[in-house]
Amino acid sequence: MIQTRQTQNTTVIGLIALLAFGMWASVAVGEAKSGIQPAEFGESKTTLWSPTLEWTIDNDSYEGNPFDLVAKATFTHESGKETRVTEMFYAGEDTWKFRFTGTRPGKWTFITQADGKNGTTKDDDLHGRKGTITVKPNPDANATGFLTSIGNKYAIQTADGELQPIPGHIFRPWSDSGNDIGNHARPDEFWNIIDQVIASAEENGFRRVFMNEVVNGWFKLGAKGHDDHSSENPDRETFEYLEKSINKLHDNGMALHIWAWGDEARKWTPKGVGGINGKPDRRLQRYIAARLGPLPGWTMNYGFDLQEWVSESQCRAWADYMHDHMGWDHLLSARGRFGGHLDVNAYSGLKHSYRDAVSNLNDDRNRPHVFEERDLYKRNGAGMNWTRQHVWLYTMAGGHAGFFGSYWKHGDKYPNPEVLRTHLTFWRENNRLLADMSKANNLTDGYCLRTSDRANYVLYKQDTSSIELDLSRMDGSQPAVAVDTTKAYREIDIGPLKPGEHTWKAPHKSDWAIAVGRFGQTPPAGGDADD
Repeated sequence: MIQTRQTQNTTVIGLIALLAFGMWASVAVGEAKSGIQPAEFGESKTTLWSPTLEWTIDNDSYEGNPFDLVAKATFTHESGKETRVTEMFYAGEDTWKFRFTGTRPGKWTFITQADGKNGTTKDDDLHGRKGTITVKPNPDANATGFLTSIGNKYAIQTADGELQPIPGHIFRPWSDSGNDIGNHARPDEFWNIIDQVIASAEENGFRRVFMNEVVNGWFKLGAKGHDDHSSENPDRETFEYLEKSINKLHDNGMALHIWAWGDEARKWTPKGVGGINGKPDRRLQRYIAARLGPLPGWTMNYGFDLQEWVSESQCRAWADYMHDHMGWDHLLSARGRFGGHLDVNAYSGLKHSYRDAVSNLNDDRNRPHVFEERDLYKRNGAGMNWTRQHVWLYTMAGGHAGFFGSYWKHGDKYPNPEVLRTHLTFWRENNRLLADMSKANNLTDGYCLRTSDRANYVLYKQDTSSIELDLSRMDGSQPAVAVDTTKAYREIDIGPLKPGEHTWKAPHKSDWAIAVGRFGQTPPAGGDADD
């Protein structure tokens, strides 16, 4: 029997604790379609980026470990410009599923393969199934797709299919139950907790959320060390709640950042489950790619303290295998590892400087960068003011990301979350981090980013009553606003500014940011006021 479902992400679900260190999730599916012929799925409909489509095939003829059965689905766009190949995943009770997220409007066709060729397993029940999909533009102007990159800046796919550069900062949220919410919450508390996590990220102005390591929960729900279980197969319950987390966050315009592993001192690695990139680990990697790969809204770091237990070549093998098996790309990183097979450069160490961020961005202009040691509130002296200023400094370096949030030792909130949200409003909600922005500190007595066409500038200076702006080569007269970055977001109109040298006098001493240019706004009818 064949079924087609749509992932809707909105209905009530059964809830249980996910992981000992707090990974939670939510997902729901619509009703199965009826009247479908055995070899045909018929036509399905979706919109760009969401909802994710899902198909189910009953298959009671398989032999051996069902997690080792390899069947693929190939999706082809009518233009011939895009093809996506994804594997099916075992869903229990003699059923296999596969998924699709629309990345291009128009008509898609698909066919499944399980004929023993191209790395597949021969299985007649899973082979040769066909269907069509119509992907329409997304009517939600705020809809987002997959998190990706432009050069060394993070970027998000938008409702119109364009890429919007964004600050890539990561946030470890606060909730009433602390951050180890997996063990300490009852199932009926789940929605309250996940809502608190989302509200905490929203209040503090972050769009990427971290909820602790999965580690050996990949193999056994709630397991931390590889000595806490005896499984060599992926745990389907763990994945159910992971995908619920991903979908719930994505519905709220956020993305989940996953740490796959920890350190070997605590046995938070795959070393005791067949070894790094061993057969059980490869089985797991294929399952991640098949089950989570089609879902937008997540990124993955291989783990922490990697220098203690995994080599650069082993990280390369992991990333290459994941990329080879995922039909949809997701940003992969490995803290302290920088091989070209990784999508992101992730750095160890706490409380990095603006100079460190600039150096990293200059050294590699083809990948985004993140300080991933976790500069959590009050950890190693990372106080409120330090956090606020470095969220800005890392962005002003050219789009470097940092990792902030609640420290696991005490779970304190930031006392002034509104000033962190000012950063989000200034940059992401007003689309002010542009793809070709680069550092131009020679134009100011503070920090400056500008576009290559000299139509857009962002300037930032700390503890000041004035900012000097050399806009001599600016492209015509441009609007300008100033924002006090130590307060809740409020724009002060200081434009239009003409080309030339300026000194802006602030109404009071503070840390100030100035945005010069239209940043996607429509110019006034008839051109610039000074034309």
